[in-house]
Amino acid sequence: MTRKVIVFGASGEIGGRIARLAVDAGHRVYGVTRGQNKREMVDLAGVEMIHGDKNDPEFMNSLGRRLQYDAVIDSVPNIGTIDLIRKYLPAAENVFFCSSTGTFVPLQYMPADELHPWREETPVNFYSQCCRDGAALDLYAQDGFPITIFRPTNIIGPGRMPLELWGGRDINFYRRLKANEPISIPTCEQILLQSGYNWDLASAFVLGLAKPDAVRGEVFIISCKRAVTLGAYLKTAMDFLGSSSEVTSVPPEDLMRIYPEVTWKNRLGFLMEHMCFDISKAERVLGYAPQKTTPQGLVAALQWCLDSGLL
Repeated sequence: MTRKVIVFGASGEIGGRIARLAVDAGHRVYGVTRGQNKREMVDLAGVEMIHGDKNDPEFMNSLGRRLQYDAVIDSVPNIGTIDLIRKYLPAAENVFFCSSTGTFVPLQYMPADELHPWREETPVNFYSQCCRDGAALDLYAQDGFPITIFRPTNIIGPGRMPLELWGGRDINFYRRLKANEPISIPTCEQILLQSGYNWDLASAFVLGLAKPDAVRGEVFIISCKRAVTLGAYLKTAMDFLGSSSEVTSVPPEDLMRIYPEVTWKNRLGFLMEHMCFDISKAERVLGYAPQKTTPQGLVAALQWCLDSGLL
């Protein structure tokens, strides 16, 4: 099945990979970008690039009038995107949003699946994304807005600074390991982490293009196959970097005193939550088959950091 697809955020990490894989799958792809991406870009040969702002009604109106399309993918959606797509891109048979499994936390059971509660605000969930996703799904129920929500886990792979055990993406964590310097981490070694390799995550969106009727009104968790402990994750990084750093586990409050740049909100608080998910729905409905594990994705990300001169 050949589709005509508009990809918003086509110069970004996930949007660019979606656009690349969609062209490779034989689709006609229009890549929309504001041109503000500072990350490494993938090869977008074959993507018909358009410069513009999806939040600008005049641009969206002109886009809908001059393009032939049947699917829309927004790799970085916001709640305003919904109304603009409905109004100015009404011919879309499918609208795909990239969300996050951060909408589900804290997990009430593991592995969590798409039936896990997510609409209520919690101290750590991505509530603005919950509101956006809920609004889109409510419109599907009310008038058939052809939405599909993809929820990736922690993104990992080339082009992306990998998560570290301070709860962010601070290259100094890995620089200390590479230099064999002592380092402190929170008491998190038994916390579960489940990452998604960026190329694998992008493949799910392209698979969805081939199942237009089966995916409308659905939520899909996309990730690698299984979770690992943060202790195993750290060991993978140290083995790859050849690190002999002395690692000390301390309570989170002590860690924040040792490293003032590390905060609880949006960093350690989220790191200390288990991330363990069931991807069987995506496997069953989409034919999703991730090729990388979390350790393999971490190694690929660290290799990219080395190749890029960041480490």
